[in-house]
Amino acid sequence: MASYQSLIQELSQLDPYEKAGYDSFCRTGAMLRHGQYLYLMTHGTDPHTLETLNDPPALREQGQIVASFHEKYGATGLTEADFMPADSDVAVEKLLRYIEIPTHAHEFVECAYVLRGSCIHRIGENEVIQQEGSFILVPVPNRHQLIAVGDSLCLTMKIRLSHFVKMSIPHLPTMIYPISFQCGEDPAAESMLLFLYEQQKLALPYRKELMEGAAACLITYILQRYMDTMQPLYSIALRDQRLLDMINYMYNHYRTVTLHDLAAEFHYNESYLSRMFQEQAGRSFSETVKDFKLRKAAELLKTKSWKLDHICDEIGYKDTRQFIRSFKELYGMTPDKYRRINTAPETE
Repeated sequence: MASYQSLIQELSQLDPYEKAGYDSFCRTGAMLRHGQYLYLMTHGTDPHTLETLNDPPALREQGQIVASFHEKYGATGLTEADFMPADSDVAVEKLLRYIEIPTHAHEFVECAYVLRGSCIHRIGENEVIQQEGSFILVPVPNRHQLIAVGDSLCLTMKIRLSHFVKMSIPHLPTMIYPISFQCGEDPAAESMLLFLYEQQKLALPYRKELMEGAAACLITYILQRYMDTMQPLYSIALRDQRLLDMINYMYNHYRTVTLHDLAAEFHYNESYLSRMFQEQAGRSFSETVKDFKLRKAAELLKTKSWKLDHICDEIGYKDTRQFIRSFKELYGMTPDKYRRINTAPETE
């Protein structure tokens, strides 16, 4: 680890946004609000103090910025187009301290590694303290929130969903909810992550290839060494392992699964299973399956030039008009508009 000590020291320093958040925390006991952070990203940090951020005109603009942010990302989540470098499938950044980053979803897979201190991780109504050495893997459909405690140090790694699928990491558990691993003090895992960050920072030739390989190595290494520490992180309503297993099964068979199939697979009465879903998961079996189908459709709209009939057939939707209505309910726009906004090169 000696070669990365200077990098750790650099990462430990507060950046300009964190300094503004630290000032707010020291003076008011509260972190910098998300609207204030977005405002500073627009206007820069130098001319502004806590007093200027709380001026009425600044507050009005912050409200507008937050409303615009929610309108753009509230339904679809943080997009790969806006939150990942255009020329890379893997990106690493520091989790900002003393700044409120609200609960959010994202189109990419996100990993987080706590290098120093601890982080609060919220998934639904469940709150988990991720200690030093925790490695968290967050799949695409989830809404979550990570908060660095004090001056803790945490790095996050974003991986494009299409690339994550291509990585084909052996024995990686099917992920519907975030999972965490406890690595403790492991210089090898820490070095791999810092290597990723350094490659991104230096932007040398072959950076892209090295980062992609190192990301796969890091995840594979953690599976090799710490699989026995794996813990699924899900909302309190889903702490029944039976229900989690059933949702995993549905996720893998979403195209054709029926309530009858699920009841037969897990040896339940259909009526009882239907009530169990509604009471413990907070939504019905059919709503859960529909959500899986629509999120798969969103992925196909971004990566394929297929007609809607073809996409409907691929995800198991029989009625194209009903698909359009359902998609608009979830994403706030038609499939055609979603595709125009989220264009990506076609892959085969």
